[in-house]
Amino acid sequence: MKKKLAALLIGTMLLPGMAFAQTAANDTVISETVKSDQEIIDSLYRGGYAYWQQLRNENGTYEDKLFLNGDRSYVGSIANSGMGLIALTIGHANGWEPEAEQLALVTLRKLAGRDPNFAVPQNATNTFIHFYNTKTGEAVGDDWSPVDSAIMIYGALFVKNYFSENEEIAELADFLYRNTDLTQYIADVRTGRIYLAQHTDGTFKKYRTKAFNEYMLVAGIANQQAKDLDNAVNASNAKKFWDIWYASTKFLPVAEYNGIPVLSEGKTWFTSQFNFLFNNYLMHDFSNHPEFVTALENSAKADFAFWRDVDVEGVELKEYEWGSGAGSCPNGYCVDRFHFDGDRQFNHNLVVSPHILAGYIPFNDRAKADLISTYRDNTINAKHELEGGYEILWRYSHDQPEWKAEFIEGVDFSTFLFGLAAMPEHLGMDFFNKYNNYFE
Repeated sequence: MKKKLAALLIGTMLLPGMAFAQTAANDTVISETVKSDQEIIDSLYRGGYAYWQQLRNENGTYEDKLFLNGDRSYVGSIANSGMGLIALTIGHANGWEPEAEQLALVTLRKLAGRDPNFAVPQNATNTFIHFYNTKTGEAVGDDWSPVDSAIMIYGALFVKNYFSENEEIAELADFLYRNTDLTQYIADVRTGRIYLAQHTDGTFKKYRTKAFNEYMLVAGIANQQAKDLDNAVNASNAKKFWDIWYASTKFLPVAEYNGIPVLSEGKTWFTSQFNFLFNNYLMHDFSNHPEFVTALENSAKADFAFWRDVDVEGVELKEYEWGSGAGSCPNGYCVDRFHFDGDRQFNHNLVVSPHILAGYIPFNDRAKADLISTYRDNTINAKHELEGGYEILWRYSHDQPEWKAEFIEGVDFSTFLFGLAAMPEHLGMDFFNKYNNYFE
């Protein structure tokens, strides 16, 4: 049989993607199918969008996570509604989702309370719940979240800019922006504190966070609402907060890793990398600001340097393994970040996040090649196949190499699609800089 196959191949050109090997008898046999680098990127890009298609419910809501065994929890995330709306524009721009405009309307009507059979819960001050039942609309838990509300609002405004001729989309997005006053969450201008959440009755939970992190998203909307809303409850402080902490990087804390300056909440520790990436893709004041772009580039360099310093007994980390983010982990859910001198105390399971690596592609010279190398490495549990045969990469653990994730959280996975979309040969960062420019 081998000789017959070899004879058939004589005088023919090798088909793209096919690899061949020579046997001792000099017979040629097909050994495996090998994808080119471009085929890998194309496959991951399409898979990154397929994830959002599969996370979406028929009623326009988005699940919190995608279970890889096909199950559904029917627990939705308000943040995923925002990320999902941005994903729709990427799908439409690539021709993968021709009905994206109508799909966006279905989602926005739900969020704005215009569907008589379903409403996403809001509390006494119109802040949205983080999690809710995607069948009934009932709140799940008591986390009335400004940052998740902000992500949703940014997604609505992004899709408004993209489908700029659709008057209903514009009206719904503007309603969501004006109806959810985030100026109230500015807690302390002097120390840079923002409230993390409210109770159902609108009173604040005691925990507060300090710049720099993803709550820059809250501060950005609050600053603009202070200018646009006549009834903004904390307009003066919202403006001052932005001018001091986020108009530039001047007063933000910096922690240095091997001499690389990295924005953080303090000088003695580092924040998780998704903070930089969320802000970049959703906010024009970040993605179009040279100081913040430089900070983003530095954060990627420091992340790579950390993984080179990590000492894993009996394991030699490959050069392409890096990325500190959040998502499923052997212990359930983890928000991983690096620490000085390769200290893994904030990433006990030593989980690598390819979705962070992908998010950094437009800003780091090696990220694309390293993502491709991660795909090719079958010794790690990074590769997942979605329904329909679509491929993606997700988190894997060096501490527990046998572990493989059973689900993928949407808000965390978003940077995988966004980074691939922002590659120059795809939509480019100009795509994000155009449509995340909400207020000019």
